[in-house]
Amino acid sequence: MTDNVINPFGASTIKDYDKILKEFGVPRFNEVLARMPDPLITMKRGIIFGHRDLNPVIKAMKDGSKFAVMSGIKPSNYLHIGSKMVVDEIVYFQNHGGLVYYSIADLEALVDNGLLLSESKAFAYDNLLDLAALGINFKKARIYLQSREIKVQRLAYIYSRHVTNNMLKAIYGEHPVGIYMAALTQVGDILLPQVEHGKIPVVVPVGFDQDPHIRLTRDIAKKQGLIPPSSTYHKFMCSLTGVGKKMSKREPQGIIYLNESPKSARKKIMKYAFSGGQPTMEEHRRKGGNPEIDVSYQYLTYLESDERKLKKIHDDYKAGKLLSGELKQVLAEKIEAFLISHQEKREKAKKIVDKFFK
Repeated sequence: MTDNVINPFGASTIKDYDKILKEFGVPRFNEVLARMPDPLITMKRGIIFGHRDLNPVIKAMKDGSKFAVMSGIKPSNYLHIGSKMVVDEIVYFQNHGGLVYYSIADLEALVDNGLLLSESKAFAYDNLLDLAALGINFKKARIYLQSREIKVQRLAYIYSRHVTNNMLKAIYGEHPVGIYMAALTQVGDILLPQVEHGKIPVVVPVGFDQDPHIRLTRDIAKKQGLIPPSSTYHKFMCSLTGVGKKMSKREPQGIIYLNESPKSARKKIMKYAFSGGQPTMEEHRRKGGNPEIDVSYQYLTYLESDERKLKKIHDDYKAGKLLSGELKQVLAEKIEAFLISHQEKREKAKKIVDKFFK
């Protein structure tokens, strides 16, 4: 059985990121890290682990020339703590001069999840509260519902001329036609900045399960005489219940939602966070814990910005000075403080989101 399963329309599992890089010919992100202005901690710590053709975007950031960052969300659920990584990247590129394009993929939610457009709207509203609270400047962003953006829908039909049924099967596997249309609509989303601004670099931050969309779009862009989009790839934030398991709504105890009460998040961490510690306190003090499989420590690599503090936590845990329960407590306090602050910002963002939906 393979360690890696890549499926943009279903469950994906990645256990060996080095194998992914080799198999799909993806350069390591650390090769361009030194040229990234003020890199994020997720970039410096290898959480953003790969990229496709990021050099035109880096050049645009340094030259002050026009480029775009494109992303989106399928409004079929609330955003969780792992979603924060993508939004942080969008904010990063926006702060360095990128035009933000953000698609609310309600058409994909319709064909993939069976959600009516009216049902998706409630999730979309909540998702946008998180985007605003996490720092996206709506005044300098092109945010739209796929179902309302006729231009993107037309592009999907135009670009369909460049693909065959066999090509789509080879990339995505066997699916209903609606899923293939969703994929082509995403091509329209990703190439929309160039349709509206001319041939400019565009970067798409994604998890590697979305790479099939990137490869399809790069192929079509070349045929259309456009610049193939760049991409960055981040590692999945694992489920609370174990490293190697992606957060999934099928396992609610393993997810911390951004709109979840801080007390609920704390309880989940203390009860469900998988530990890398030893069976007994005495054994843990003697042998130490394993931070590589301890979920609380892994979450802190995403969330703790202080390098010295993170290193001390790592070393103390490995040496047995820090117990598993104490490490969970460190994460719980970090998450609780973040959620309190974030949810205050969500409240303030309601005026901005209300204006968007009008």
